[in-house]
Amino acid sequence: MSNHVYHLTQKHHSIRKFKSEKISRDVIQKLIEAGQMASTSSYLQTTSFIGVEDVEKKEALKEVSGQPYVVDNGYLLVFVIDYYRHQLINESRGADMEGSFESAEGLLVGTVDAALAAQNIALTAEDMGYGIVYLGSLRNDVERVREILGLPEHTFPLFGMALGVPADDEEGMPKPRLPFEHVFHVDSYNDNKDEQMTHLKKYDDIVSNYYSQRTNGERDEAWSEQIARFMSSKQRQEMLDWLQMSGFNKK
Repeated sequence: MSNHVYHLTQKHHSIRKFKSEKISRDVIQKLIEAGQMASTSSYLQTTSFIGVEDVEKKEALKEVSGQPYVVDNGYLLVFVIDYYRHQLINESRGADMEGSFESAEGLLVGTVDAALAAQNIALTAEDMGYGIVYLGSLRNDVERVREILGLPEHTFPLFGMALGVPADDEEGMPKPRLPFEHVFHVDSYNDNKDEQMTHLKKYDDIVSNYYSQRTNGERDEAWSEQIARFMSSKQRQEMLDWLQMSGFNKK
């Protein structure tokens, strides 16, 4: 039994510095085909992929994201929840499908489909020797991204992915994840607060040591400290408006 894919997953970390080498369209096609073979709920195929090659569009998306690697990469992909094709089927067949793709369930299905496709692409790219970084920061201004990419109603730009050959001085490494016993539950959820907090405290120590070693002691925050700070700030409070503007979550 081969453990190749398992070992590949254990090496994953976000790459934020790439060589200037561009990824060919042939490779991109293989990556998209890998993404398309991910599981898709009820065969709905609710994902589209926008390859952003125009430099001006990449610069405009960089303004939304604030991240330099939106431009400085081998290739930029944007993953789109796409029910536009389903709306065309709806119109051509005189069906009554809006209740499905404008619903909260339709939004969840599209989100899951896109995430599964993206992870297929990420693993395939890493197997080819490329690195990737996800770009949720494109949701900083959904309206602007829709304008830049010319997205019609019933589509939504969920996230981006920058790909490329890692730079020679890229020194990233996998961040420690939550303990197995904390995230894996058998038959029912273990909500024992004492056990949960014991796991979290041990994990805080692991993460604190990770940061301290990576920064020569300049940073040593615990995971719970980092999460408390991030989630206490208001993040993208207008998201529901943007979703409904795009034709989602109306029901």
